[in-house]
Amino acid sequence: MNLLLVCHVYPPELVPAAVTMVPELAEDLVRLGHRVTVVTGWPNHPAGVLFRGWRRRFRQVTRDDRGFRVIRCWHTIHPRGNVFWRLLYYLTFGLSSMANALAAGPIDAVLCLSTPIFGSWSAWALARLKGARFVYDIFDLHPEAAHNAGLIGKGLAYAVWRTIDTLLCRKSDAIATLSEGMKDQIVERGIEPDKVAVVPFWMDAETVSPGPRDNPWRRRQQISPDTFVALYAGTIGYISGADVLIESARALSDRPDILLLCVGEGVAKDRIERLAARLGLANIRFLPFQPAEVLSHMMATADVGLVTLLPDAGKTSVPSKILGYLAAGRAVIASVDEDSETARVLREGQCGLVVPTQDGAALAAAVRQMADNPEAAQRMGRSARRCLLERFARDRCTKQYEEMLTARR
Repeated sequence: MNLLLVCHVYPPELVPAAVTMVPELAEDLVRLGHRVTVVTGWPNHPAGVLFRGWRRRFRQVTRDDRGFRVIRCWHTIHPRGNVFWRLLYYLTFGLSSMANALAAGPIDAVLCLSTPIFGSWSAWALARLKGARFVYDIFDLHPEAAHNAGLIGKGLAYAVWRTIDTLLCRKSDAIATLSEGMKDQIVERGIEPDKVAVVPFWMDAETVSPGPRDNPWRRRQQISPDTFVALYAGTIGYISGADVLIESARALSDRPDILLLCVGEGVAKDRIERLAARLGLANIRFLPFQPAEVLSHMMATADVGLVTLLPDAGKTSVPSKILGYLAAGRAVIASVDEDSETARVLREGQCGLVVPTQDGAALAAAVRQMADNPEAAQRMGRSARRCLLERFARDRCTKQYEEMLTARR
């Protein structure tokens, strides 16, 4: 079949959907015998600045070595944070991706992982014009995710946006989402449960695997083998609630043997990093996203992994960073709601601790507990790796997508 994946992020961008979701899904669909095209934008995430060495064009077509075609299409680019420019980016990508995909040849099914509102509706319109099946992939449920991030109140704009997104859910042939909790919220909108499939983010077990904590990457960062590393790796965005790390670092200031290491980028990073510098916190360090070839060593450097989310954010968004920790065989400490999907995974997998969201003192206490009881951390780490293999295997998840895309309309 001719399958089209629409997603606004793609390598060399390092956000999770770009690194794993799109290219690995496209690769596996090709391996399963399909002809695959990816429609995407120009690399600019997360800062909203075009990557060095790239020049925007209306259309650029390349062939990935893994057997699928990549079409890059024009859209506006502007540093993130301004609502007007963000909406303009969504609109221009939606229109441009639709125009470029219309010229892409025959299409039997469209999978949309695109920008809110405009990109998703344009992908649906494209599917209908091509007589193709439309699968709507929901990573963050909008407008709920935007509300949880403090970007929109529950007023008229919220109600209109939710109505528009619910209509798209109804018109979709199938919906994929990340967790049972997110599925429940979609079903609460009046969507048939049988239309919604739960397909979690995955991690290729060979991409990141357990390794020694004292490794070349740790040594390059001049981190002593005696230092207990609590690693926060991933996007530092609106809903991340990563500000709580500052409070935790202050509570751990009496433990020079513990380092909070933040590796990633996002709209909230500069503010948090400036606050840490102003407070003179020497036990928290910030690094940019790291190249894929050092990812396994970076994850292995951690003694535990950290996940933080704002209140209620875990009901509509599942942080993909947790999979890297599981793949590396590291215990996880999560500052999330008790009824969130992250908390459920850690409890059922017996691979981490859950503390109240946005409670820096509780997060610091959990880090102390792990640092003072390394045997427990290692035991949870072994369970973490087992949890990844049993629940988040790549071939199992990509096969679910193939089944949704190839089902009869």
